[in-house]
Amino acid sequence: MGNDITEINKDTFWKFIEEAKGQCGKDMDAMFSWLNGRLLGMHPEQALKFHTIIHGYQEAAYKYGLWIAASLMKEDGYSDDRFVDFRAWLIVQGKAVYMAALENPDSLAEVEQYGDCEFEILTYVGSYAYTELTGRTAYRVCTAEMREQVLAEISGEIKYHPMIEYPLEIQDVVDVYPKLGNRFVKRYGIQCFLNGSMWNTSLPGMKELVEKGADEVHKLRMKQEKSKMNKKQPGSQRRSNN
Repeated sequence: MGNDITEINKDTFWKFIEEAKGQCGKDMDAMFSWLNGRLLGMHPEQALKFHTIIHGYQEAAYKYGLWIAASLMKEDGYSDDRFVDFRAWLIVQGKAVYMAALENPDSLAEVEQYGDCEFEILTYVGSYAYTELTGRTAYRVCTAEMREQVLAEISGEIKYHPMIEYPLEIQDVVDVYPKLGNRFVKRYGIQCFLNGSMWNTSLPGMKELVEKGADEVHKLRMKQEKSKMNKKQPGSQRRSNN
């Protein structure tokens, strides 16, 4: 399949990833070499497109809900740099897993963890190939307009979880992402509720965003409670009429 691809776009990109995973399995060094080798056999423009598209998918996944999921999957959490590497690892899991994670980060509870859930060098494979082919760096050639166009194209097929934009605290994570949240609680017990905020609320705007997320979770709980009451009411009414 990989040898049949002559042009990289958002569809053939995922076919490339699928073929690499099929050839290399969980060996990420081998996967990097496989992808790099295929790109070196193509026109430099295709290596540049691969670079732009993979960064577009990483940018599209830069969401607090996914950061929460990544942190709960790992005992030591994620810094900003390591979250970049996590998103590269997520991409390698394939389109279905990637899209499912953005629609509901809790789906990652069912995904096998390996390679420390990080794939740093994948981020650079397109750039490495482009540099070897042209002597120039993709990071300088790729313009803001190119990045924005790719992001717009790939974002059109992504369905986001309604709470994915918010940095939630653990007591709210348990409600919104229950599989991952309960795994975290099981690991640390009640102590995880006593350790303060998961977030650096001294950062500009972070405290307000955390509070906004808490408000949205409260609204979600109220909506769920109302739905439960409405479901119970018809049965209660029938019993009172008998």
